[in-house]
Amino acid sequence: MKISKVIIVINEGKQHAKKTAQTLKQVLDRCKVRQEWIDAISPGPNIYKSIHTTPARSADLIIACGGDGTLLQTAHRFKGSGIPILGINIGYLGFITSVEGRHIKKELHRILDGEFVVSERTALDLTIHNHKVKTVTGWALNDAVITRGANPHLINLRAKIGKRPLTHYRCDGVIVATPTGSTAYSLAAGGPIISPECNVLVITPICAQTLTNRSVILNSTESIEMSLAMGSGSGLVQVDGMDLTHVTPESTLVVRTAGDRVPIAFLPEINFYGILGQKLKWTGDLVGK
Repeated sequence: MKISKVIIVINEGKQHAKKTAQTLKQVLDRCKVRQEWIDAISPGPNIYKSIHTTPARSADLIIACGGDGTLLQTAHRFKGSGIPILGINIGYLGFITSVEGRHIKKELHRILDGEFVVSERTALDLTIHNHKVKTVTGWALNDAVITRGANPHLINLRAKIGKRPLTHYRCDGVIVATPTGSTAYSLAAGGPIISPECNVLVITPICAQTLTNRSVILNSTESIEMSLAMGSGSGLVQVDGMDLTHVTPESTLVVRTAGDRVPIAFLPEINFYGILGQKLKWTGDLVGK
């Protein structure tokens, strides 16, 4: 499929954003590709609400220029559109971006000729039931987190898989991550790295007081239910690092696999395991060399 229209979401706060935008526009203009430019939304306390105000648009491809955070924001803004998102990395790690900013001129012509593959990624739907308060819903590509937030104490959290009790955590919080999100907060908290081709979710506690509390991997068809124990104090639910809502012991958080997947575009030669070695600086075993 030859690309005739693209939407570009660019993070102006990145160091090389201006130069990246100039290079992109030069190539796109030369190839006579129609363009729609959108600024990424700056981080803030109400960013989750802000990113859901983007009107429906049509295009053959969305190009997100920034880092993983910019691509995540773009996925939220175009949730359900079915338009593939390709990331150009002018940020830090870039686990889900495909093209380094310095290689735009070299690779963009291939992309415009449709020379890319699409990886359909699992996402999460959240429902928070609050006693006598309106139900809150949310969505995440990487992870959903219930954390103690501004609460100075550890939270006590009950977790169930479906209706079956899993355990009772005393911790700073709990992460529910997709395979895409397994290399984000969950990894930093000691969780496993999961191939994006797996149909699973992972539950990872954050700084659990009980040292035997470890990550649990479950089938993506399972639902996860979490609630704060009485006397635990309040908590905060976040999606992809953005504040969604506060919760109390009278709240119940349910996390399920979303019905729609997120199409992420990559160059054909990009593979998940190669990215791991590159981004995590794996050098291999030098014994005997």
